[in-house]
Amino acid sequence: MIGQDSWWRRLALIVALVERAPGQVLGRTAIVKLAYLLQILRGVPVGYGFRLYTYGPFHADVLSDLDSARSLQAVTVKTVPHPTGYGYEVRPGPEAEGIKARAAEWLSRHQADIEWVVDSFAGHTASELELLSTCVYVDRELAARGQSDVAAEELVRRVREVKPHFPETQVAALVRSGQAQGWFSAIARPQANGQDT
Repeated sequence: MIGQDSWWRRLALIVALVERAPGQVLGRTAIVKLAYLLQILRGVPVGYGFRLYTYGPFHADVLSDLDSARSLQAVTVKTVPHPTGYGYEVRPGPEAEGIKARAAEWLSRHQADIEWVVDSFAGHTASELELLSTCVYVDRELAARGQSDVAAEELVRRVREVKPHFPETQVAALVRSGQAQGWFSAIARPQANGQDT
């Protein structure tokens, strides 16, 4: 069980993510994946214990916290139809500022990281975020096993074992992009001449 301060930080984070997003709207999947990427890529102590599930890294507490934020009117959640089913639009609610005020110092301390994760990833589709967060998750699993010199092609192969419905070219392009940006721990950034290390 998390402490009261941590709980308010999580709710405030959800509000801050939504407020920073383009059009001040995010889907539920995006909120889960942005929280994961913020925690893993930027080291922000959010406290979720993500595990790999069908649609990438997931922790049920993120959706529970989203429900709490909705109940407290910090956000609104609307179900919207999509060509392949339905989705959700999460927007700031009337109590957004009050919730953020409960974790103002923590939000201020991590503002640059929150802005970075939203600016970098909030414009991606749920499918793209699924793949991106899975690549990061698989990379961190390799690094946790002491593998710090994995070839980019090996990361692509392992991600495709988990996500075979994504084309190899798409996974490889994402791994190359993430490698260049330093998102991965098990594979090194390419050298200046464009060659892998």
